Amino acid sequence: MVSVQEVFQLAIEMDMVHLAHRMFWAIAEGKVKVEEDSERLDAIDYDDQAISKMVARNQLSIGKIKLYVVETREPGRFAFYYSGNVLEAHALHQDMFRETPKRLTNGSHLMQKLFHFDETDASNILYFHRNKVVAYPYYLGHASAGERVLARM
Repeated sequence: MVSVQEVFQLAIEMDMVHLAHRMFWAIAEGKVKVEEDSERLDAIDYDDQAISKMVARNQLSIGKIKLYVVETREPGRFAFYYSGNVLEAHALHQDMFRETPKRLTNGSHLMQKLFHFDETDASNILYFHRNKVVAYPYYLGHASAGERVLARM
């Protein structure tokens, strides 16, 4: 059995904004208890209008920290940052490496990928790694194009 709480926690960790708010609504309204089997979620009559309002307000504050990828001056090298916005990532890169990024893009599509961290010799999915970070913006490391090995410079 997979509990409602386990699915709810996963939805939050994986930035599944709509699912997390839908589950939060069901729990808050007493339609389901966190210790119950998650299959009970399928039998609930949801108030989609109320849930949409919660999602629009982002009541659970999900997905505020994103992954940004900086194309560096060195061809084929990229720096990775967790940040609340692109300006913070840009400023941190300039402060740390004294270079203006060639290009800075939202790399959130890479969050579900497994990356190897040279510094700790461990591999982790970036969604789960992000939960261990205490303060943002945060520099993860540099990687070569097409590789998923992050090395701190």
